Amino acid sequence: MSTVNSVEMKVNLRKNTNEKSDQFGKYYAELERKRTLSLRGLAKHITDHGSIYTRDVVEGVLIKLTQCVPELLAQGQPVKLDGLGTFYPTAQNKPGGLESIEEAKTIAPTAQVEGVHIRFTPEGEMLDNITSKAFKEKCSLVWGDEIEITGYKDAQKKKGPIYKKTPISNPIVEPEPEP
Repeated sequence: MSTVNSVEMKVNLRKNTNEKSDQFGKYYAELERKRTLSLRGLAKHITDHGSIYTRDVVEGVLIKLTQCVPELLAQGQPVKLDGLGTFYPTAQNKPGGLESIEEAKTIAPTAQVEGVHIRFTPEGEMLDNITSKAFKEKCSLVWGDEIEITGYKDAQKKKGPIYKKTPISNPIVEPEPEP
């Protein structure tokens, strides 16, 4: 399967510096994230793909989507956006659980439910499959940088890491196809 577009997604490597870990010293991949695209930016991106609708119309639909999806989720209604996936609510229980149904009858549900999370399951249908391994095939992955923490803005609390980025300059070259 070919990539959706030719824009590359950088894969950075970060060294495990936790001396207590049995994985100490090993490098792990992490995807470089760009700045988050705003709703207005998404609307512009959609219209740039040849939409017959102007940015303000697309933006209006997206605004309604951001209002309606949380409203439906708050009612326990999962919402599937075909080609993208399904949003659904789940309960975060307070630690310990309840001993019995009888105990539940003595308290309000809010006493047991600590939080309500919005979860997302990507589309898994063959045509629109964007689950992790299938989605990887749609990405154009390239090596980015080695990421190293060189210090902290607040050294006492280890807060505000200061990063050093070193380009990974030895990318693996794809072998040439046999004749």
